[in-house]
Amino acid sequence: MALGADAVVHATTKYLAGHSDALGGAICVGDDKLAQKLREDRTALGSTPGSLEVWLLMRSIRTLHLRVERQARTASELAAWLHGATAAGGEGTAARHPLAGLVHAVHHPSLPSHPAHAVAARQMPGGFGGCFALELATEAAARALPGALSLFRSATSLGGVESLAEWRRKYDPAVSPLLLRLSVGLEEREHLQADLQRAILQVSRDVGKP
Repeated sequence: MALGADAVVHATTKYLAGHSDALGGAICVGDDKLAQKLREDRTALGSTPGSLEVWLLMRSIRTLHLRVERQARTASELAAWLHGATAAGGEGTAARHPLAGLVHAVHHPSLPSHPAHAVAARQMPGGFGGCFALELATEAAARALPGALSLFRSATSLGGVESLAEWRRKYDPAVSPLLLRLSVGLEEREHLQADLQRAILQVSRDVGKP
């Protein structure tokens, strides 16, 4: 809201709760009259959260800044490492990357090549977010990767303490068949990087390189 938004909508299920154990949502507004109207609508529509969900959310908010800072930092480091394997990110050194030729593209606003990098740098001074997208060189490898990973769980969500990976084409036919969404948790960056390297090499070997 400090950036001028009239309302901010949160899925508290994600980063605010952060432990994949609570469902909820929140609308934050700066206008008192609008806030009162939203409270009245909430009461009339019966969308009042349960006491357990509220307790879990209050518990999690205490560590929100620590979790998000760690997740964003790890995601940026992983995105930069994977980007180095692409033709665009290697800058002449991609051939020496252990995943050279196996990663087609990486999408994360921390990367200077991302079209929204400058805007994100202004609006997100605390970090660029804990999710990023990865495109592998073939559809077969992208489809197989979530099942080959060990630390990343194959699931559709984000913002939790555990790292998740999903092949988005399975749920959205409009998405590129090469694309995976990765949500970074609180595991050590070195362990996640090793898991990604092992799994990408494995699926690329098993299903064939491009």
